[in-house]
Amino acid sequence: MEEKDLIKYIKGKANTDEKKSVIDWIRRDKANQKRYHIVKANYVASTLDALDTQDTDRSYHHFSEKITKRKRRYYKTVAAVILLPLLIWQGLTFFPNNNLIADTKSFFKFDTHSVITKRGDNKKVVLPDGSIITLNAKSNLIYPKKFLDTIREVTLVGEAFFDIKRDTLRPFVVHTNHLKVKVLGTSFNVKSYPKDEQVETTLVSGKVEVIEERSKHPIILEPSQRATFDKGKRNLEVDRVDSKNVIAWRQGKLVFDKTPLKQVVSDLNRKYNVDFVIKSDALLEYKFTGEFDNLTIEEVLKFLKLSSSINYKYINNKIMLNSE
Repeated sequence: MEEKDLIKYIKGKANTDEKKSVIDWIRRDKANQKRYHIVKANYVASTLDALDTQDTDRSYHHFSEKITKRKRRYYKTVAAVILLPLLIWQGLTFFPNNNLIADTKSFFKFDTHSVITKRGDNKKVVLPDGSIITLNAKSNLIYPKKFLDTIREVTLVGEAFFDIKRDTLRPFVVHTNHLKVKVLGTSFNVKSYPKDEQVETTLVSGKVEVIEERSKHPIILEPSQRATFDKGKRNLEVDRVDSKNVIAWRQGKLVFDKTPLKQVVSDLNRKYNVDFVIKSDALLEYKFTGEFDNLTIEEVLKFLKLSSSINYKYINNKIMLNSE
């Protein structure tokens, strides 16, 4: 089934025969259902910024190109993540006699909560089972108002620390854009921002399974191990870290260990709500080691200047970073 035919059906412009063809195709297998729901979620999300012009077709094609290049804007990513379960639920109720679709209905039978944090903000969320999630800045957590009897599932865009209530009968699953993390009861950190080049899962206590969306082969982490998925290279690696440093953001600290400057400024952007521009190509190769313990942004900049060859200045409310 071509995407243009699905879009025509989604827009309500398909004739009777075309509608029947799409519905039969959706009912054929689960892969078709998944593709249809993703196309629909992406189409609806893409039209959110086209309300003034009403040019939804052009907006969708522009949005699809961005997905292919993995340069989707943050708010559209959040919109798609929020819309997808709702649109799947809509599809399930529209095709009530299809066993293939009905098999996935149970997860979406309850209303969902969506918690979003702004830059410089974090929130604590108590889930229906008593698990506690601390959401870092510029993040989005989606979870059902009531968990199922067989599984507990949430979706994360951004970063969060999970302290999960142990339940041997109901595993807990965190869905991100590239990884799935499965646990019974443990504490761990997941960092999955759309604009970051990597997705990280760090285990603090207990045991987790990390599954990359394409390989489907789980990796078991031990405490103080981190699984890092590189979006560009499409590979998953495991290393040992000091987990206290990874989750130090909960106390307002940022700890870096040979971290590329591009990642450092991304973290600073989310914490301090300021925009950075790296003006020097040499700085793109620079890796920073240091700790910012509840400092102001001015103190951070002075520390960077004193501890490295980085210089800075404000231009048009942005912080320009250059080599000295």
